Amino acid sequence: MQIQTNFSSKTIPDKYGCNVTPEHLNHGINQQSFPFQIIALPTGTSYVCWTLIDYDTIPLIGFPWIHWVVANYPVHTKTISIAPNFSESTLLPQGRNSIDSLVQRIRHPLWRHTSFGQNLAIHYSGPRPRQGSHQYRLTVYALKTLIPVENGFYLNTLFDHLESVIWDQTSLNLSYERRQS
Repeated sequence: MQIQTNFSSKTIPDKYGCNVTPEHLNHGINQQSFPFQIIALPTGTSYVCWTLIDYDTIPLIGFPWIHWVVANYPVHTKTISIAPNFSESTLLPQGRNSIDSLVQRIRHPLWRHTSFGQNLAIHYSGPRPRQGSHQYRLTVYALKTLIPVENGFYLNTLFDHLESVIWDQTSLNLSYERRQS
């Protein structure tokens, strides 16, 4: 199993991160998810799920920043193509990203009670490092069966179910750099 993108140098294009014009951002966040392919899925794979996590945030805020979590994508072939802006167009369950975190609650206490806060917390949240370049780890899990989760699940719930249903997993490190305007 392997993840492929059409990105040069494994760098997430600006159109999927914070280096776009403000009208393409929702409260400072780019929600247009990037495309990728999963190839050579193992025989017996019924579903896939994936995560996109920035571990470079640990020294800055004390925990990895979750950018995207998707569960229960049905598999019918050995190759899957995830389309651009999949996050906003799918009805599949997506997990909470780190916008729904203590850091955000301290900065904006009423954020999670707004409709835009709920929308931002349960979809792709594009890269927006404070400065410099960060590495973003895209991990795909091939599953034997469906994971019992609903939209808005937490990452730990996904991990609680993975051990008993996982066939295989693969990861790809991608980078993104904030440019100062």
